Amino acid sequence: MPEPLTADYLRKTQQIIASVPAGPWEAIGNDFGGEPCGVGPISFLETASDDQAAVVAFVGHAREALPRYVGEVSRQRAQIRALESRVRQLEQVQGGDRDAR
Repeated sequence: MPEPLTADYLRKTQQIIASVPAGPWEAIGNDFGGEPCGVGPISFLETASDDQAAVVAFVGHAREALPRYVGEVSRQRAQIRALESRVRQLEQVQGGDRDAR
């Protein structure tokens, strides 16, 4: 099972995302039949293969998807912290009620 993402790792990922050109990144066709040879600022140096179009689609999608996923993780972490804080408050109130009896 993968290790949980740390706040430092999320920050580093957000900095990397912010430093690359904005998306969406479209596929770039080559001069020999228009087969994909790159996406956005990334060019493929390997020879063409059956999987190259799928790789180009993945890289193009990742430019838009990764920031959304990192944002969702950050949002959920903030929500978890808020819920944990609220649970602690409720536990303190309930504990206080028991002590008052």
